[in-house]
Amino acid sequence: MEKATIGPSMKTQELGPSWSAIRTLTARILEDFRRLGAKQLNLRLNESNSEEKRPVFIDWVAVKPISDLLLKKSGINISTWGEFRLGDTVPSRVYIEALDGAGRRIIERDWTEGDFKEKRVESKLMVQKAGLMYQRFIAIIGGDEGARRSVGLLSIAFPAKPNKKNIDAIDAKLKQWASWPGFPKSELVRVAEEHFAVGGPFLKQRQRTQ
Repeated sequence: MEKATIGPSMKTQELGPSWSAIRTLTARILEDFRRLGAKQLNLRLNESNSEEKRPVFIDWVAVKPISDLLLKKSGINISTWGEFRLGDTVPSRVYIEALDGAGRRIIERDWTEGDFKEKRVESKLMVQKAGLMYQRFIAIIGGDEGARRSVGLLSIAFPAKPNKKNIDAIDAKLKQWASWPGFPKSELVRVAEEHFAVGGPFLKQRQRTQ
């Protein structure tokens, strides 16, 4: 199977089974975090054929109550929002931060502090409009031993910051799904590498082994 190129020209109808595989998986990942209070998931992959940090929007999924709320408030059908934004290359400060900390640091954003300056108009503040004021972001690590690279970003959103016990459990799951050092290659990474020509910066030796 020819791998799809990750970039601004992506269309769901052209991706076919590759899009279906990703959408099925993002829904399953969100369900895995749901018992810990997660309400929404975002997935970006890095642009193909690049070692620069270049985020490309892949999918946006939410639990049904959040989807219903956004449909009522904004008239947006969330079931198609991921498809609508597929291929979006809006720059992201948190993407840079997370990939800089790949294998070492999970990034958080607490939007109750009200600082939305880093949010681009194109994002439409969809997470915040849904009342989800706390997010955790983790760099996804792909490749093989000796040539591991940051291939994207996974984020999970909550109505408010979870307690420390839940954050510890959330982070453990995030590290598994993102295939951080010490964890086997996850289904998310396997599917991404099977269906897409992943790009992204290669990790330094210290990051690979931690």
